Amino acid sequence: MEELIICNAPVPGEKQEEKFPGTLNTVNEVVGAFKAGAAISHLHVRDENLLQTVDTRLFRRDVEQIHKLCPIIIEGSTGGAPEHTLDQRCVSFNVPGIEMGSLNLGSINMYDGVYNNKWDDIIFYAGKLKEKKIKPFLIVFDLSHFSAIEKLEKLDLISPPYIMLLVFDVPNTLQYSDKYLKLMLSELPKGTIWFLVRHHAKGAVDFEKAFELGGHIRVGYEDGPFVSNGKRAPSNIQLVEDIVAAAPKYGRKVVTPERTRELFGLKKNYRKSGIK
Repeated sequence: MEELIICNAPVPGEKQEEKFPGTLNTVNEVVGAFKAGAAISHLHVRDENLLQTVDTRLFRRDVEQIHKLCPIIIEGSTGGAPEHTLDQRCVSFNVPGIEMGSLNLGSINMYDGVYNNKWDDIIFYAGKLKEKKIKPFLIVFDLSHFSAIEKLEKLDLISPPYIMLLVFDVPNTLQYSDKYLKLMLSELPKGTIWFLVRHHAKGAVDFEKAFELGGHIRVGYEDGPFVSNGKRAPSNIQLVEDIVAAAPKYGRKVVTPERTRELFGLKKNYRKSGIK
């Protein structure tokens, strides 16, 4: 069976009541998602109220607790808030145990504003990732974002093989269609490992093409709260379980963080982190 990697984005954003109307324990959600089948956890630096912050104390504590309980790969986000500086958006890269980091490849209309990732900013983030020896998770919202890859290669800031996230359905961004997905797949550099994320997806059924075309999948409260039966998931566990249950129908086998590290070339870096 073809392998399937599941990434979980467990924590909703500032408008969290839309997705998870209550309190949420990040450590419990990440560890639960791992036990359900997730190999990667995409985490922002957030405070006690799950709002974006540049104070890494709670984030460090959570990462340490998570890795005492499970070997999941943690990807640090460069999302941040509009008022944050470039350095502040990269603070997660300073925390031991972060093995991957998000690298957005362009700006996009999003919700009521613009998710701003100017070219000079992209170079800055890519440089930070290279400096910290953290594997970039390339984030694509639009076909035009692929043009950044060759330019970053020429600057010796990134190199193949790539790990890439193709994002659809965020309000006021590109909405999913099979046609658009296939266009993006036609632009993938050779050897790229790609993930599909669909905001407000209706469970595993909305990831059918990723299953069929050899892609991998990201789910979690950051993206949407629903499972395939249309009900709201009571935790990230059910969101991951929904994908795990569907995988065999498409001839896919869910793999562990250890196997994912082998596929991503992270094993050596993981050992250096000192995590047991």
